[in-house]
Amino acid sequence: MSTTNRNLNRLSNEKSPYLLQHADNPVDWYPWGEEAFKKAREENKMIFLSVGYSTCHWCHVMAHESFENEKIAEIMNENFVNVKVDREVQPDVDRMYMIFVQSMSGGGGWPMSVFLTVTVLGGTYFPPEDQYGRPGFPTVLKRMASLWKNKAEELKKSGEDAIKNLREYSYKKVTEQIVQPLNIKVAHKLHDYFVRAFDNEEGGFDGKSEPKFPTPVQFHFLLRHYYYTLAELEKAEERFAIMSIQEIKGRGQTLGIDFKDCDNEAQFLKKLQTVVESRKNSAEKDLDMVKFTLKKIAMGGIHDHIGNGFHRYSTDRYWHIPHFEKMLYDQAQLLKSYIEVYLITKDEYYAEIARDIIKYVERDLRDHEGAGFYSAEDADSYPHDGAKHKLEGAFAVWEASEIKEILGDKNSEIFSYHFGVEPNGNVDPRKDIQGELKSKNVLIERHTLEETAKKFQISLDEAKAILAESKDKLAKYRFEKRPKPHRDDKILTTWNGLMISALARAYDALRDEKYLELAEGATMFIKDRLYDPDKKKLLRSFREGPGEIDGFVDDYSNLIEGLLDLYQSTFNESYLAWAIDLQDQQIKLFYDEQGGGGFFNVGEDTKNILVRLKDDHDGAEPSSNSVSVSNLIRLGHIIDNADYNSKAEQTLKYFFGTLEKAPYAMPAMIASLMLHVKGIKQFIVVGPKEEAIVQQYIEAIRKRFMPNKFLLQAKDDGQVLNERCGVIKSILETDDNTPSVRICENFTCGMPIKEVHELEEKLS
Repeated sequence: MSTTNRNLNRLSNEKSPYLLQHADNPVDWYPWGEEAFKKAREENKMIFLSVGYSTCHWCHVMAHESFENEKIAEIMNENFVNVKVDREVQPDVDRMYMIFVQSMSGGGGWPMSVFLTVTVLGGTYFPPEDQYGRPGFPTVLKRMASLWKNKAEELKKSGEDAIKNLREYSYKKVTEQIVQPLNIKVAHKLHDYFVRAFDNEEGGFDGKSEPKFPTPVQFHFLLRHYYYTLAELEKAEERFAIMSIQEIKGRGQTLGIDFKDCDNEAQFLKKLQTVVESRKNSAEKDLDMVKFTLKKIAMGGIHDHIGNGFHRYSTDRYWHIPHFEKMLYDQAQLLKSYIEVYLITKDEYYAEIARDIIKYVERDLRDHEGAGFYSAEDADSYPHDGAKHKLEGAFAVWEASEIKEILGDKNSEIFSYHFGVEPNGNVDPRKDIQGELKSKNVLIERHTLEETAKKFQISLDEAKAILAESKDKLAKYRFEKRPKPHRDDKILTTWNGLMISALARAYDALRDEKYLELAEGATMFIKDRLYDPDKKKLLRSFREGPGEIDGFVDDYSNLIEGLLDLYQSTFNESYLAWAIDLQDQQIKLFYDEQGGGGFFNVGEDTKNILVRLKDDHDGAEPSSNSVSVSNLIRLGHIIDNADYNSKAEQTLKYFFGTLEKAPYAMPAMIASLMLHVKGIKQFIVVGPKEEAIVQQYIEAIRKRFMPNKFLLQAKDDGQVLNERCGVIKSILETDDNTPSVRICENFTCGMPIKEVHELEEKLS
């Protein structure tokens, strides 16, 4: 990261790309730490805390308007100690103050601006002068400086009260725990919520509101609710076929079916059939909503049709005009969503989008020397060489004349029709507040391939070939002629964990060896550069060397999930062994033994954090607690660890009050709850992996979507499972290594399956 040599402040000594972007501001910035706090105490000043990340568009806007403004900087330096935090490197600071901002203002986002005694006033973006219905930043600065001068004690009391409220927020769930057995009624409640919130015209679950975020944790829940609902109904129908009417009535009541109004057997059977069909339709609705939304997202401008991958979110209802930053965590989670829908539907469309995401990540977000994955690409870039100012979306948008010049008359006409290109641009001025997209086009698939072929009286193959060739030409022009956006080249353990998991799943589904190489390369990078094998501890980030901040709970939970998925792709037990070590360390550092369960986001010895919080929101990323429950359940079943299973259950009980009151806040946690209630289904493959029939077993299992599946291999040289998995130990003691598959559920294993067709029947 380069900065000018003019007026460099303390941030020039940092490694974070976000902090380095502000190293030549006239603002006298400090990084978060004791130096800043000491200065604030000695000079009796408030702290102005600014939190953001390097690819955040509105962070750039506020930086240009305010932090690069000499007059505003003078007010800041005279009255405050100014502190900058990269939210991706220090999520503990971000999370603590974001809760305060959200409780105070009803909303949140970045840049986040907070005035601290401890905490006093918080907000997000402030304009350089009074506008947009908001007070200007100088107005806010002067008002806070005046209040501190005249009412310091009141502000201190306000800050103390805010911290007290945060502590109460953090610990309140202890009183909300349940004592009865966990159940999944809350999952059906969440399904109903998503059905009501679904936008039937454009997809997504915010109704017809805007902006729209592609929130993969919602897809994660819905696909699991789809699977478990159908699986439960299929089992019920099998049982009903051999049960008496009275037995069916009893079983029906456990499924929530009330037969009180049925006077005779005919009415009873009719109601049973109606309820079963209704439940099936409900499950199909889950899948349909996800399929429709993923297609709308893939067709929209939020999808980079030329440069691959997905932008952060859409400012409109139609997935058309995005904020153009691209985040690794979005690519990872969307990749998993497209792969899962492909496994269910076998529709190649979803597989192609998955390949598109991987193409982008490998080309633009991979550290080709170390094999880790970078964090993000910026929304803003220079429109051409020599330009003085960056513009949002400059790397991705097009003028109609450019497209015509690059593609020629005929192909540009076909391309423009398909992708909604307009002569004067296709961006709604209301979505272009700063006027940076005037006359520009954000590509969006306005027509299907069939419609385009029909319009120009060409075959589908011709239309497909013309569009593919056109995209290649535009990509060549874009990458060769336009300045690329800034890339945040720090490597975060947590987001690499998400990507490792997604790539392992993609390998299992699509059988491309390159995907496995990418996943294993990132894994080895983290183990070599961001892990201390003696202390068994992770670091948070790497940029020009390992960072100094220890890993947070999400670094552990997301990496463990990646390792569990990678084991299933490779049967390399070293990944399993590392996952167990990390899980034990995560429990030691973050699990709340005294407070009723759940994982804190920071360790007990973390400095300068006033409140240890427990992540209780599945938003842009799944919460660490949601992922941890799933990890504990999977590992607990694999290595017969009752303590893991107990901690998973206790964490679910800790958050159950939230799940019942606001299930939409934690869809990934409810998915983990369903996994807990339904249980793990282990597929244990016996025999050398190289044998053809063993490969056929593995392929048959991998090609199906089963969210509670865990695939294991029993082998004589296994260092982990032979010692810690009772089922595998028993199999190896009694079997002669003849190729077979055992299916184990509820701690009971079926007879060995030796024929592939028999396995296929069991799976179907």
